[in-house]
Amino acid sequence: MYWELTGIVCSHAVSAIWDKIKYGGKKVPDIEAWVHPVYWLQTWADMYSHKIDPINGKSMWRKSACPFILMPPKHHIQVGRPKKKRKKVVGEVVTTGKNLSRKYITITCSKCGNKRHNQRSCKGQGGERERMSDGGNEVQKKGKAVADG
Repeated sequence: MYWELTGIVCSHAVSAIWDKIKYGGKKVPDIEAWVHPVYWLQTWADMYSHKIDPINGKSMWRKSACPFILMPPKHHIQVGRPKKKRKKVVGEVVTTGKNLSRKYITITCSKCGNKRHNQRSCKGQGGERERMSDGGNEVQKKGKAVADG
């Protein structure tokens, strides 16, 4: 498999080819024919036979026609604590695993029992709600204690 992918014959394949030549009696091409031509020494020599001239030093370079020197942007330290969360993409859906959405929940006031407001914003729209005390027999209004008689 390695041989098929890379073109380099592994040692096991070479020994199998030699055994086939030695004991098989069949005419088998040379081992060089089993290797991809990229790995031949002659291919390497042909590739690097051309002369590569070194380049001149910086003093010998042509002057640029660019009218100004390109400078890196000025570095400035950001104010405040760095953000840990990444910026969301425009169309990305925000999903929170631990917090439940209050989108379709109607809140109920614990003072008057009416819906759509809570105890903090209650203005006494529905009167005071009665609740049972710890004993279970007496009824007390929230905020006022009933004396045991």
